[in-house]
Amino acid sequence: MVTPAREAATIAMKPAAPAKPLLELRDLHTYFAADDGEFRAVDGVGFTLHAGRTLGIVGESGCGKSVTALSIMGLVPRPPGRIAGGAIRFEGEDLLSLPPERMRALRGDRMAMIFQEPMSSLNPAFTIGEQIGEALLSHRKIGRNEAKRRVIELLEQVRIPSAASRYHDYPHRLSGGMRQRAMIAMALACRPKLLICDEPTTALDVTIQAQILELMRTLREETGTAIILITHDLGVVAELADEVAVMYAGRIVERAPVAKLYAEPQHPYTIGLLGAIPRLDAARERLTAIDGQVPAAFGGAPGCRFQPRCPFAVERCGRDDPSLSAIHPSHQAACWRAPL
Repeated sequence: MVTPAREAATIAMKPAAPAKPLLELRDLHTYFAADDGEFRAVDGVGFTLHAGRTLGIVGESGCGKSVTALSIMGLVPRPPGRIAGGAIRFEGEDLLSLPPERMRALRGDRMAMIFQEPMSSLNPAFTIGEQIGEALLSHRKIGRNEAKRRVIELLEQVRIPSAASRYHDYPHRLSGGMRQRAMIAMALACRPKLLICDEPTTALDVTIQAQILELMRTLREETGTAIILITHDLGVVAELADEVAVMYAGRIVERAPVAKLYAEPQHPYTIGLLGAIPRLDAARERLTAIDGQVPAAFGGAPGCRFQPRCPFAVERCGRDDPSLSAIHPSHQAACWRAPL
C-alpha cells in the first residue's frame, strides 16, 4: 500500500521537467529578391532562448543579425523579402502562421524591439510622449493621464533630463543619444517578455551606455524578460549576455556561453573577431584584420562560406559545408577543424 507520505516523497524525488523555451527558431530561411536571384540574408538559423536569459548575436554588417530580428517580429518587408522556410515559436505559438492582427497585438506588448536607427523609427509628426504613450494605450487599459505619468517615469528611467518637459518635444529637438533612449523607453513601456535590442547603445557615451545596460539587467531580473542583444560591440556582449551566437553570411557559425566563447573560441571567424578587439596592454600594436570580403549569399557555392578568408582552411573546407556541431557540452561550432 502506498501511503500519502511515500507518494509525496516519490513525487519530490522526480527531477523537474526542463522549462520550455520562451523563443525557438528552427532552420529559419529569410530571402530577398535581387537582380541576381534571391539573396539569402538568413540561411538556416536556429536557436532557443529561455525566460530571463540574454543571447548576444555578433558578426559583421550584412551577416543577417538584423534580418533575424525582423523575422521574429514579423517585420520583414514583403516584397522583396519572404520567409522561405523554418519555424519561429514564441510562448508556444507559431509566429509564422499567426494572422496580422495577432502579431500586432504581440508587438509592443509581449515582444518588443529597439531599432538601430532612432530617427527613422520615430514619427516626426508626433511628440516623444505621444509615441511612447501609444504602446501603453494600445495594450493596457489605462487613461491618458495615467499613460502620461508612466511615460514620464520611463523617460526618467532611461536618464533623459527634464523628462516632464521632454514629453512634449518632437524627435528633431532631441540629440541622437536622447532619441535612442526614447526608443528604449518605448520598447520597455509594457515590460515585454522578449526584448530584441538592435545596437541599443549606438550614439550613447560610455556613462549612459552603462546606465542603459544596467536598466536592461534590472528588467531581466525583475520580470524574467529574455533579451536578444544584436551588436558589433563585443564588450557590451561580455557585460550583459549569457550566451553568444556568432553569425557569418546568414548562418550561425559558433554558439557558446559567453565566458567559454571568449576564453576558447573554436571557429576561425570568431578568433578573428576577438583578435580585432583593441587592448590596453597592446596600445601600440596594430589591430589584427580579417582579410577578404564577406561572400555574396546567393547560394550555389560549395564548401564553407568562410573558407576563402580562413587561415586554417584545408582541402575539405572548399568542398563540404560544415554544419553547427557540438564540440563540448553547450559549445557548438561549424568548422571541420574544430576544436582548434
